Amino acid sequence: MSALEPDDPGSVGGYRLISRLGAGGMGRVFLGRSPGGRLVAVKVVHAELVRRPEFRDRFRREVEAARKVSGAFTAPVVDADPDAPLPWLVTSYIAGPSLEQAVVERGPFEAGAVLALAAGLAEALVSIHAANLVHRDLKPSNVLLAEDGPRVIDFGIVRSVEADSITGTGLVAGSPGFMSPEQVNGDAITPASDVFCLGAVLAFAATGANPFGEGPTPALLYRVVHNTPDIGTVTDPALHALIGDCLAKDPARRPTPREILARVGAPSDESTTALRHPGPLPRQVGPPGAPTDVLPRDTGTGALPRQATAVAPRFHDQATRVGAAPEPVPASTEPAGRRAVRRRGGSRRSFLFLGIGGGAVAAAGAGAGFWLNRSAAADRDRATPPSSASPSPSAAPRPVGHWPLDETSGTVARDTAGGHDGTASGVTWVPGGGGAVFDGQGGQIMTGGPVVETGEGRSFTIAAWVRLSAAPGGWATAVSQDAGDASAFYLQYAVDENRWALSRPGLRAAGRSEPAVNVWTHLAGVCDGRARTLRLYVNGVREAETEDTNPMSATGPLIIGRASYGGRAVDFFPGAVRDVRVFDRALTAARIEDLVG
Repeated sequence: MSALEPDDPGSVGGYRLISRLGAGGMGRVFLGRSPGGRLVAVKVVHAELVRRPEFRDRFRREVEAARKVSGAFTAPVVDADPDAPLPWLVTSYIAGPSLEQAVVERGPFEAGAVLALAAGLAEALVSIHAANLVHRDLKPSNVLLAEDGPRVIDFGIVRSVEADSITGTGLVAGSPGFMSPEQVNGDAITPASDVFCLGAVLAFAATGANPFGEGPTPALLYRVVHNTPDIGTVTDPALHALIGDCLAKDPARRPTPREILARVGAPSDESTTALRHPGPLPRQVGPPGAPTDVLPRDTGTGALPRQATAVAPRFHDQATRVGAAPEPVPASTEPAGRRAVRRRGGSRRSFLFLGIGGGAVAAAGAGAGFWLNRSAAADRDRATPPSSASPSPSAAPRPVGHWPLDETSGTVARDTAGGHDGTASGVTWVPGGGGAVFDGQGGQIMTGGPVVETGEGRSFTIAAWVRLSAAPGGWATAVSQDAGDASAFYLQYAVDENRWALSRPGLRAAGRSEPAVNVWTHLAGVCDGRARTLRLYVNGVREAETEDTNPMSATGPLIIGRASYGGRAVDFFPGAVRDVRVFDRALTAARIEDLVG
């Protein structure tokens, strides 16, 4: 979820728009409020699509298809106007993250939870197929985990079983890796195609990976048609057999959704339980006596911009939280990390996934969730604060630069990995390895030259623990590297969003979490040069991703505590920074988690 942008409408039809939920190939999706006060999801199509002669017919088909489906596991249509200057569609607001987001942030689900998911999705397909429709784009990002079960969304490429294809000659409708062989080959599409997609979705939920691997689209499509899916790590016999049957190459050998329901049976209370949100997280998570409130929402003189996630009364404290309430951590000079979700009996734990949608249609933060049990091994306890020690070789690749910032005095910040010692000015040191403290006005640590290459096709990762001592009055950069008259990247606090961000000039991936004062937070920015994407991780959780349209080459020094812009030193950091690491590759989500400790 993010704030409305200047060119976003303030209302559509009679629906007041509150914030952005995401964007896709067909349009932008907003959180809105109906005239009667009901929260809804509003899709508004892209203006450039309206100019295409066939588009309104396609959008009208989407509206009609979605209206035909009224099952308990789909999102019902509330209103629509395909003939408006910019056609729009309003559906019920589903409070919950997408399956993709939940797996990325918390890891694979255990077998009982995946079987419960299979039951909900099979029931959704029963409703869709009963309307004589085929979804054709069932994938993790189109599955929302609501409080009372999963919901299937996005009927943008759905089609009638009897209808001609709505795509052009030679075009493939669907998502690589979550398509059936008949979709790839351009053969007849039947309800069995959705069952194949369901099998791929269940495999992703159980393993955290696509059963046909990763890579370029042509390679994925080839594997879908010719290769055996990789589900060897699914050890539960019933789940393994179900996924394997759904992924049969021959549509006639796949079970129907009703047969899946018969095989799975009613989910047990242990597998999935609908529970209400337990309430706001405690504000006090740092040492006793230290104020740890999130940055203010006041709009008075000198105040920071209003939060993008202030969506409605009573939703304020629930909008950007992930997981169950963290338990207090004893006072420590070490970064607190992600608070542990304590084990409650046995060897299994349940996590509440709050609605904090990312770039998909996933609705963001309305205080509901979907409880899914997973093994304790998949969710390691995060109570122990991380140390400055370098990770083991199995935990992460060796950094090209590592500044623990555990000095007690002096003007030299040691690089213990690559020999790029930095010169500190306007910096004080916290005893006991508490980091370097910057005054937000002139403090900095600067290396003698560049540390990592950042140009076209280059990948890198920057990670650091940061702690704000005060709410910044403007931009505040923890780590950057110069490139001519600006910085090539900024790991920073972005004042426009009041969020942490990985930025380039004019471009940023801004997260969801509300920055807090006097709380240690782990930030990691990943640039994937081959994929041309920027990703931001906050406390080990991926919170943002954006296309890297400006891969600048950094030719100047790495700087801790500020950035450069227009040939000037800017964006000074008010607070402490420690354990800065730079890698010459794009670290995976698992490697980022290892850095958090």
